[in-house]
Amino acid sequence: MAKHGFEGMYPDVLGAITDGIRVPMGDLQCAAGIFPHQTYLNQPVEAVVILQNMVDQNMQVKVGIQTPGKDKNGRPVRIELARKTITLGMQPGEVGVLRIPLLPMKPTPPAHGYPIRLAIRYRTGKSGNRVRTPAGGAPPSVLSISPFKLQALRDVAYEIHLWNESAEILTLYFDVAAKGVPGGTHNLQARYETLWSNEVIDEEIHLARQQVENAHLAMSSLTPMNTYQALYDEIDVRFNLREMALHPGEIAAITKIMVYTLDQAFILEPGYTVERSRWFRTLCQLLAHDEKLAQDPQTLAAVHLFEAALFDAIMLSFDLVNKRIKEDFGSIDEQINYGNRVVAWLAGQGQADLSYAYLPLVMGGLVTNSRIKNRLINPWDMIDDLGQAIRGRRRLVGGEKAFVLDIAERLHEHATQELEHLHIPRPES
Repeated sequence: MAKHGFEGMYPDVLGAITDGIRVPMGDLQCAAGIFPHQTYLNQPVEAVVILQNMVDQNMQVKVGIQTPGKDKNGRPVRIELARKTITLGMQPGEVGVLRIPLLPMKPTPPAHGYPIRLAIRYRTGKSGNRVRTPAGGAPPSVLSISPFKLQALRDVAYEIHLWNESAEILTLYFDVAAKGVPGGTHNLQARYETLWSNEVIDEEIHLARQQVENAHLAMSSLTPMNTYQALYDEIDVRFNLREMALHPGEIAAITKIMVYTLDQAFILEPGYTVERSRWFRTLCQLLAHDEKLAQDPQTLAAVHLFEAALFDAIMLSFDLVNKRIKEDFGSIDEQINYGNRVVAWLAGQGQADLSYAYLPLVMGGLVTNSRIKNRLINPWDMIDDLGQAIRGRRRLVGGEKAFVLDIAERLHEHATQELEHLHIPRPES
């Protein structure tokens, strides 16, 4: 795919269906729900499982289904299904939907919240290369199903799966109402349907390439005045959701390196080509999906481009910090893996680590602090707030994290001297 200049940018079909709900399982992502949520005796429901292959390898997926034998009061429960284990094959990068009919029958009593447990396992013949970003990416422009079927999939209430739960066991719930319907013949065979295959990636890329000119026009609106506050608020919310509350100075630093990545890096940084950035390629795919997204730069930056811009900000920060203080941050492959890990963590995978904020995002914000021109923001505010934040973090951490703060303190000193050298006045008290 290198010939297209959009390497590795497979669309996030799963997220487009589930509105971002996903269960990351490494090389496979999934989401599951039951439709309809309530049924009657002798009336089937379906467990709907969206499966998204994240790598460029064939994949075998096994889904085990466990139904309850008794309710909470010990009364017998009977839920029929064709098979308790389903095996299917997926092509590289394929996205599909597995529908598993479930039929409650007598003597199942009416009740709320009957649990259906899905055990999902997968394997690939060999390790593959990632073709999607951990947090998803742009929505698809080409699908293998009709708009009617797509809307039906969007109508399913997909279960939100917390990051600290077992990623391989999904529990779904449905209700059985008091009345029943006459018994009949039902086809309980599970069905799998392909939603997107890599056979259409050339068409996806062709449509994205047609948006390059529009993307350049759209990026002209991604200025600090238009995006700073929206990105600041989004960073605050997303880190809080992952149980890492940030100090205002830390939020400001991460915001500044993201703003710099979107607005100035392609002008000021030698060797930085915007067309090769993840956020610009995502922008092209977004506009191929819906050109009207360019009309709202705040939402475009803080929602649609956030994960891609964050990844690019991480990669840019490694380079900027290395040039400033000559620290070795590993090979480019190691930096890419780390950047993807931070993005995956922010999307709900793994445990919090202070390094994800500081290394290198806060550090990159310190390097670029004086370059972000916004008449509403004085660069001294971030310096003062961040100095306070670093001192507070210092009292709480040790070991490797202390080393990260050592680097941050050095950069903080550089950034302070830079503002003094530029004769930038402090804000009036």
